[in-house]
Amino acid sequence: MKANLFQTSVLLGCASFFMSATKCAQPVVESRSLKKNIKVMQVEASDFLDNSGFSFSEVAKSQFSGVLFEKNYFYERNIYPVIADVTVRDQNYFNVKKASAVEVVEVNKTVAQIKRWFPLAKTQDLAFSRNSSCLISRPQNFIAGKINALEAYSGASIQFGFNQTAVQLPIEAKFKMDKMRMDLSFHAFNPWTQQIVSSVNTEAFKKDYSAGFGIDLGIIHIGPEFYRVTGMAEVTLKGLQNSVKALAEKLLATPGEDWATRIIYSGDNNVVILGGTELGIKAGDQFKVFNQIHTWNGEACGESSILTGSTVVSDMQDPWIIQIDDAGTQMSKAHVLNVKDGTSIDLGALVKLHLYKEQVQAAAAATKK
Repeated sequence: MKANLFQTSVLLGCASFFMSATKCAQPVVESRSLKKNIKVMQVEASDFLDNSGFSFSEVAKSQFSGVLFEKNYFYERNIYPVIADVTVRDQNYFNVKKASAVEVVEVNKTVAQIKRWFPLAKTQDLAFSRNSSCLISRPQNFIAGKINALEAYSGASIQFGFNQTAVQLPIEAKFKMDKMRMDLSFHAFNPWTQQIVSSVNTEAFKKDYSAGFGIDLGIIHIGPEFYRVTGMAEVTLKGLQNSVKALAEKLLATPGEDWATRIIYSGDNNVVILGGTELGIKAGDQFKVFNQIHTWNGEACGESSILTGSTVVSDMQDPWIIQIDDAGTQMSKAHVLNVKDGTSIDLGALVKLHLYKEQVQAAAAATKK
């Protein structure tokens, strides 16, 4: 009887262990978020750091794009969809004086994609207005950062041995630890005023360890030593990762700095928005759309003009709700769910997140119940 009870308890214990192990092994599902379009102005290090034999500036610049890519906060956009006749300059369209081959290709790609989505769209409608062109081709924020310092922070060492006059054991051991602190500062700027809208100071630590022991044989001293040194590139990468996370969290918590994008095509209750899978957008996601009027210091979207303010002129309480049908790589096609008679969505209209696809599906399932 006792033996059976013992075997049963062992089996139950093993089963519990395996069940808990299976639970722990399940991957953690990260909640969705959309990446903000940003432009990196500079990532550099203090001059005295680069003169120390290791180019912190060069390494940080090389690593920063990778950090942005692996984190789900920012998208470093260097190419924007262009819809315009790039061979003619006209005050009603966004054009360039001398179009490069890349710009011509981008125009052709963008127009071809919209034509596939909307075969009946007229070519003259596929152009940004003067009042919307710069809104569509400018990031939400400019980002700049600097590695300020790498300095000694703390350290410790211990050595162990015997007094040879008291104990005849020629053995000694030692352990040493050094810790250095890297200080970084990162800033997010308003793309129109160049004013700082969010700023963080972060840190990363460089830890070096060594340990060893030895035997004194009189004529010779013998013994191994082990060490672990944190590489300069490793501590720089850790500092950049900490900075991007801290800046994103603080920026997204700042009023008026939440995720947003723009309408780049509008017609027949269908729209195209700037951004697609590269920002984390999926088919089925829903967004709110607001028409705005803008106040400029200078001509609208002029080369040296400054956007001094934007005012929503559509119903704040009842915005247009659009749902994504097809998420592309730079653009996404959507249709309007709540069509409004007598009004339409403007080019350059403000787009904000309403519901993720998963939330839409959960709400539909709850309604059925």
